[in-house]
Amino acid sequence: MLRGSIVTVLSTNEQEALKIASMLGKKDRGEERVYYRKIGELVRSILIPDSNSVLDEAIAISISSSFYFKVNNEVTWLDGEKALMLEAAGIPGIVLADDANTFRKYFGELGISKFVDEFREFDVDVSDRGLVYVDRAFNVRGVGVVVLGYALTQVSVHDKFIAYPMNLEVEVRSIQVLDEDQDSVMPGTRVGLALRNVRLEDIEGIQTLVKPGTKFTGSINGFTRFKWSDDAREVHVIFNGIKVMGKIEDNYIVLTRELPVVNGRALIINVNAKPRKPRIMGYATINA
Repeated sequence: MLRGSIVTVLSTNEQEALKIASMLGKKDRGEERVYYRKIGELVRSILIPDSNSVLDEAIAISISSSFYFKVNNEVTWLDGEKALMLEAAGIPGIVLADDANTFRKYFGELGISKFVDEFREFDVDVSDRGLVYVDRAFNVRGVGVVVLGYALTQVSVHDKFIAYPMNLEVEVRSIQVLDEDQDSVMPGTRVGLALRNVRLEDIEGIQTLVKPGTKFTGSINGFTRFKWSDDAREVHVIFNGIKVMGKIEDNYIVLTRELPVVNGRALIINVNAKPRKPRIMGYATINA
């Protein structure tokens, strides 16, 4: 059965990020910022989010199982912001620093400072988080509604899920991975899922598929805040690829839309931070 690793490559220099991605896999013809490599039963997905969008980067990191972070000699505040994002995500990775001593000088307080290393291929299996992240939905003639995304749980044909946030039950009609049909896949796999008995307009704005019976919460009670962050009242919460808004009240966050209670870290983002201040406020650990 196929399983997957999901790798995000971060750098302030996009060409450097693309170079690293090309050493890890091959560019997909249909997806501009995704590379793949199949190694036996493992499918490695390499994501290169837009370095100009902190939310795109946070979404990619939030579904990933590992990272590569390229840092040049001239360390900027944007490097610092990306370092805090990786610290918040709490996943393993490799920091490719032109000068390891300089990197540790700036980021020695962070746990990711222990990840400074030379380039090597590095895969981490994705743990079962109880959902499927969805980044695209469309109609296919003769098939019906298809969603593309990443299985962050085991998925099999005929499984039923709840489409979030519209709270609509759907059934998996078929599964494709790299244009090949599968009966079942393990977490971490890039999937195309054909859904039964649903119209595209019914799931407009879908972000994820969760298992029936999953609990939901309207608040995050307690979060770790980085000392370098600005104060904020309204924040973005990124959780397993899901994006919702929230308001900070003391040490908890009231959400504008309920989140599924599954395993993962929620990244707390303040897009309105002062210039040259990190927009990564902190993180919260959520467990089912």
